[in-house]
Amino acid sequence: MRRAVFGLILAVFALAMGGCIFEPREPETPGGFVITYLDPSRPENVIANIEKAMSNMDPAGYERSISEDFTYEPDSGTEASYPDVDWTTWNREKEIAFMNDFLGNVQGVTVDLQAEVRQSSWSGSEAELRYIYSAEVDESGSQVPYRALVTLEFKLDGTFWVLYRWFDEQGEQDPDSGANLPSLGQRRGAFAAAGGG
Repeated sequence: MRRAVFGLILAVFALAMGGCIFEPREPETPGGFVITYLDPSRPENVIANIEKAMSNMDPAGYERSISEDFTYEPDSGTEASYPDVDWTTWNREKEIAFMNDFLGNVQGVTVDLQAEVRQSSWSGSEAELRYIYSAEVDESGSQVPYRALVTLEFKLDGTFWVLYRWFDEQGEQDPDSGANLPSLGQRRGAFAAAGGG
């Protein structure tokens, strides 16, 4: 009898403290702070979530945004730099391994996947968005810039959108200096060449 009363008291206490103990929560990063992601009800929200995951060094947040049949295709500059990488086999598993390694070995990432909007098209349960993205990677206090034209393809998975294809079309010029910058594909190539994935 005392156990039943004690259980009832705990249940009432949990409800009084803000809801059911079994409610889903926002994911926490390894550092312990909460990252609030958008509802992936639109492809743009998925892009925003990917940016947020990368900026907050949260590979699990990135993983939730890509589909089971995800593929990555590099630009010609990345292919030329890493000719021994079999890019045709770059799938979700390799992308997750890369993102875990990448975010785990840099001090910070600032990314804007929608720096310049080029084109978007929708067809029922699929969407294709073309942007120029920019990224800065903090490596031991040194900022390494990346910029590229990208095609991102999305599809509905049930009622939510997921990214299923990332195609870095080509590296782009830095709008300030005019220098030619590489795509983030260079990071993927370096990871694969080192035996990753």
